Amino acid sequence: MTTVGDILRAGNRTLGKLSVNGAYTAPTHSAATVTSTTGQALAANANRKYALLVNDSDTAIYIKLGAAAVANEGIRLNANGGSYEMSDLHGNLYTGAINAIHGSTGNKTLLVTEGV
Repeated sequence: MTTVGDILRAGNRTLGKLSVNGAYTAPTHSAATVTSTTGQALAANANRKYALLVNDSDTAIYIKLGAAAVANEGIRLNANGGSYEMSDLHGNLYTGAINAIHGSTGNKTLLVTEGV
C-alpha cells in the first residue's frame, strides 16, 4: 500500500494538488492573439514547470515548439476548446518559445496558462 509519505519520498513530481519539489506556485493566465502568420504564443521560460494552451476560437490553431508555426503542421489544437498540456509529470515539458498560427482569416484567441 502506498502512503502519502511514500509519494513524498518518490522524487520531484506533482500529482494533482499533492506536490513534491517542483510544483508551480504562481500560475499566470493570458490570451495570445493568433493570426495567419506565425507568432509567439508563449515566450521561452527556463523556470516553466507547467503550461496549458486552449484554443478559444472557431478555427483550428497549430503550435510548434521552438520553431515558426506552419498551418497544418506541428501540434493541432482543434476549434472550440482543443488543448495541449505540458508538464514534467506528463514527460513533455518544454521551456522554449511556443509559436502559433491558424489557416483562416482574422484574429483568433489562444488561452495560455503557465506555472513557474
